[in-house]
Amino acid sequence: MKQIFDVQTPTSSYPVFSGSHPEVAIWEVWRERWKQAALITDRNTARFAKRIARSLRSEGIQVFEETFTPGEASKTRETKADIEDRLLEAGFGRSGCIVAVGGGVTLDLAGFVAATYMRGVPHVNVATSLLAQVDAAIGGKTGVNTPHGKNLVGAFHHPRAVLLDTEALRRLPNTELACGMAELVKHAVIADAGLLDDIESASGRLDIDALAPLITRGAHIKARIVAQDENERGVRRVLNLGHTIGHGIERATGYRVPHGEAVATGMVVEAQIAHRIAGFSAEQVQRIAEILSRLGLPVQPPVSFESVAAHMRYDKKTKGSAWRFALPERIGKMESAGGEWVVEVGADRVAAAFEQVRADPSLKKSFG
Repeated sequence: MKQIFDVQTPTSSYPVFSGSHPEVAIWEVWRERWKQAALITDRNTARFAKRIARSLRSEGIQVFEETFTPGEASKTRETKADIEDRLLEAGFGRSGCIVAVGGGVTLDLAGFVAATYMRGVPHVNVATSLLAQVDAAIGGKTGVNTPHGKNLVGAFHHPRAVLLDTEALRRLPNTELACGMAELVKHAVIADAGLLDDIESASGRLDIDALAPLITRGAHIKARIVAQDENERGVRRVLNLGHTIGHGIERATGYRVPHGEAVATGMVVEAQIAHRIAGFSAEQVQRIAEILSRLGLPVQPPVSFESVAAHMRYDKKTKGSAWRFALPERIGKMESAGGEWVVEVGADRVAAAFEQVRADPSLKKSFG
């Protein structure tokens, strides 16, 4: 692994490494005072943590390995409490560091444990999914889902370092890689038109070697935005493109639709909203839909607006009877909305855009 950049915020600074062999790179970031390590993974990603555990133990670090059932259904306060209780019982203390190894669910959950365990302990993110590498691993957002919605309970708690295990991507199915590409497309739409050109050129070819430089660019976009707005009070809100609708789709389908697929569909709907109220062209909406579809992602909602809206009422981006959307002005540039970076849109206008995308025959004809 090599260090590719630092994330710099007003309250923290930490390196981001990318490449293979995180069990070696961990020593680049390990602090002498950390005498214990708690490796938190789900059961699918536990295999990626084994070499890290062996490496740490070889130098006398006491290692605790905690796993949980994969999936959004495990990203709960109950799972968090169970992990915390097991660590307390095992004797994990303030001299240790939590090492989160996995995708977005694992990093969000383990990071939240780190934020509150003994009032806060350090953690390192080892991202093994594409989605986590371009998004969840960077920025310090941690949290869990509740029956009322996604990520409604959590904290900002920056990692001490981020390791992007690109070699792990070779062991992932194309469906998971495609989900990660949804977040990469999102980063391109909000901040880098040239990146979208390059993704479009590579559309349908989920080759890790070819994707590596695009992953670095996507991760750097996330870091740059976080540096400007650490606690999401302004420009960081643009990172929510596709997520207001996407989170509603996830909840409405009982998380049967994976996060990346929900964000892809949400991005098309929210681009259509932008077309209706923010001057985003119809051609750009169509282009986003086509790129996502070529990557194997859905572009039309699988459920009605009514079923999605029922799960959006508690979303953090809800204000009164309207939702607040981060909307593109054009590809590579978001609507600043006077420094708020979100636009309030009434339910009727959201519903009209949602159902237009859902019923659009050109999307069905062109993109499956």
